[in-house]
Amino acid sequence: MHRIAAMSLIIIVLATGIWLGIQPLKPPSPPSESDADYPAYHQMMANLKAMTLAPHPSGSEELASVRAYLLAQIRAMGLEATIEKVRYTVADVEADILERNGAPKFNNNHVGEPPPADAFKDTIRRRAHFDENDEVVLQNILVKLDAPGTDRGILLSAHYDTKPTTPGAADDMISVSAMLEAMREQADKANLRSDLYFLFTDGEELGALGAKAFVQSHPELLDTIDLVVNFEARGNRGGLLMFETSDDNLDAVRYFQSASSRPLAYSFTTALYRRMPNGTDLTHYLKAGYTGLNFAAAEGVEHYHRLSDSFENLDRGTAYHFLQTVMEMANHAASEPFQDSRRQDSLYFPLFPGHLAVMSRAASYALSAAAALFAVWWMIVQIRTDKVRLRMIFVEAGWLLGGVVGAALFSWGIVFGLTRLMQLDESTNNDTVFLSVILALGACVLAAGSLLVRKLSLRQAIAGLVPLLLLLIVGSAALFQDISYLFSFATLGILVVALLDRYRIGRWIATAVVGAGIGFLYAPVCWLIYVLFMLPFAPVVAAISVIPISMAAALLATTSKDASGPNRSAALFTSS
Repeated sequence: MHRIAAMSLIIIVLATGIWLGIQPLKPPSPPSESDADYPAYHQMMANLKAMTLAPHPSGSEELASVRAYLLAQIRAMGLEATIEKVRYTVADVEADILERNGAPKFNNNHVGEPPPADAFKDTIRRRAHFDENDEVVLQNILVKLDAPGTDRGILLSAHYDTKPTTPGAADDMISVSAMLEAMREQADKANLRSDLYFLFTDGEELGALGAKAFVQSHPELLDTIDLVVNFEARGNRGGLLMFETSDDNLDAVRYFQSASSRPLAYSFTTALYRRMPNGTDLTHYLKAGYTGLNFAAAEGVEHYHRLSDSFENLDRGTAYHFLQTVMEMANHAASEPFQDSRRQDSLYFPLFPGHLAVMSRAASYALSAAAALFAVWWMIVQIRTDKVRLRMIFVEAGWLLGGVVGAALFSWGIVFGLTRLMQLDESTNNDTVFLSVILALGACVLAAGSLLVRKLSLRQAIAGLVPLLLLLIVGSAALFQDISYLFSFATLGILVVALLDRYRIGRWIATAVVGAGIGFLYAPVCWLIYVLFMLPFAPVVAAISVIPISMAAALLATTSKDASGPNRSAALFTSS
């Protein structure tokens, strides 16, 4: 019965932490008619519906209609827009793709099929409406709100073209519609402290050529625009994630933290995103040397560039999060000029909805060093006092590594089989498959871990965890500092519990807090890795999830020590 109670407690603590960890990932609820944001939200949704009646790729009549609608909305605010045109040929687009991605790989063409080079050009032609001369005219729309007494400003950007296969409600017309409302709010303000640039780019789906042309034609803006804020979408649901920053981002992230009432950002996503074969308009700004922030809704990738990316299918909470973020960034820029003075990177993650924890890169290294030194000191003390033995450390660490490898391999086999059995496209997010695999493996790991440590003391179980955690702390500090907080905080937490082992009440209070905290830290990381890299990365997530589950088992399923000494007292959670 006591073992059942122990397992129940582990599940409750982990579930609480996981639930808390995923709360920041959820978008806010749409406003009601009595809320102050409702008029802007209502107008945004009306504009979005009007501009997503059909796909509107570059060069098409449908895009001309969307552009006319945009310009009419801008004129109704009493503002003037500048239209900047640039002409591209199919050969220009091909050259840009080759410059970015290298030469494409072609299979040997069959009899009757066009040569590979011609087939590649045909693929490009299908991305936009080229004329009979293989040319397309891209038209960027720029609106500038001048602030008196300054030439410094902030640029907000979104693209208004789509793929020929989608009306693009999420990608990217919700951003365009939200920017219209931010512009409307700022249009009548006479006390702006920063210039506000609103840029609606064309040709993003052709390789962000509209943004590229804008950067090339305005080199002077590099000295006057202090921050570029780009809004994108990869999916049509979930919270609006700030997923990419420029280098030396501490001031930019803190600026976002100050501006937003619901900031959602994780420092590790920038490094992950740059390992993906993707680019956005912000890519050209970063290459030119601008400081920038990139936002996107990441969940619901199964609708990306498809007909189902429609007004009807767009999550209303996600739409409202776009509006909130765009309006708050514009409002903050209007009252608080951005100053990028510290020139250092940062580490950040949400503590709860509405608050972002931000620390400098130097502080994150100090945290890693403190966790590593604390772990080494604790291990030395345990070995020198003969509380644990080296052989036991190696055995327990071996079991843990075996669990990590086994979970990864087992998960890979399940995903490999299911994707073929269910005829799933691996480049998609199938939440049911992913959650089923992770929950099943998690239950197995939890049961196995609890059985392995049930006769061990807390210090003995932790001694098997510490070597792996030390390796992860040092490895992340050297190779991937953006995620080091995950291992540093977890290590510090379990070692604090170990120091409280002789104080039964203190141990269990600390265990509940630390156990929930571990679930809180790990859950969003695992979820976002899956969301960004999709089903093929489920084995990676499964391997990572073994670590927090093993820590929870060590904290909650081991025997308890009383203050009398190292001899084992009556176990708190063992069978009677």
